[in-house]
Amino acid sequence: MGRLVLITEPVHADAVALLRAQGFEVIGPAAPFQPADALLVRTRAITAAEVVQFSLVSKHGVGVDNIPMAAAAAAGVAVMNTPGANASAVAEQALMLMLALARNLDGQRAAVPGGPMPPVQGLEGRRLLVVGFGASGKRVAALAKVLGMAVTIHSRDLKEARHLGYPVAPDFDKALTQADIISLHCPLTAQTQNLLDAEAFARMPQGAMVVNCARGGLIDEAALIAALSSGHLGGAGLDVTVQEPLPMDAPMRHTPNVILTPHAATLSDGAFRRMGLMAAQNIIDFFAGRPKDAHRLLPKD
Repeated sequence: MGRLVLITEPVHADAVALLRAQGFEVIGPAAPFQPADALLVRTRAITAAEVVQFSLVSKHGVGVDNIPMAAAAAAGVAVMNTPGANASAVAEQALMLMLALARNLDGQRAAVPGGPMPPVQGLEGRRLLVVGFGASGKRVAALAKVLGMAVTIHSRDLKEARHLGYPVAPDFDKALTQADIISLHCPLTAQTQNLLDAEAFARMPQGAMVVNCARGGLIDEAALIAALSSGHLGGAGLDVTVQEPLPMDAPMRHTPNVILTPHAATLSDGAFRRMGLMAAQNIIDFFAGRPKDAHRLLPKD
């Protein structure tokens, strides 16, 4: 019998086939949670007690906030992810939300039966602050630049952004005051929890917009609702929320100028297959003694 891989949620069939072709026994996603040699997980929250039951956790995606990294490190459990596999899909979703907000899609649809034409601001010439310059942040910045936006980058490491010729903003608070649209592409950590709170929204210009295709916890949702309801912010496009799925009675569902999508940014056909195949290949490489060829993560300070 080959090594056992537990899959918590559906992945592309090609990923399962790749594992089985390499001699792994695959169980799940319908099977009960149980110990195995490796765990392949998407968004399910893994506890510290659960993570020690595996030699490897292979994350289907980039963010590892659903994995107890410190507990994994203490137990010698390797964690690997799939950077870049979904970057294009996330960038598409972010641009879609920006365009829907800036071109007043809801207002245009309401005008089709013969109603008044709505105001349309558009994206050309507007100031975009991209927060996080990983694979998806890079793609959003490049696409926005093509559309004529003035793009500035805020990230923990600004060397690459400077090298690529983007204006950079080391001072986040100051950058907020000069941003018409903010697009979030950073991980959720203790340092970025509620990165956009009431004080941050107050610094943003009247009518500014927020797009989040990263993690819901980056935004203080009560503060966002207040800023939108008061009219200070012009709109928000959210693919992620703190609680998912968002309850039907959640105040965010009834807040003006909000476009909600169901954590779908990573789910294009191509991205879903790439993430699955990379997560499967990480497992294969790890047990073949090739961790240098995969993406091994350590908990950050």
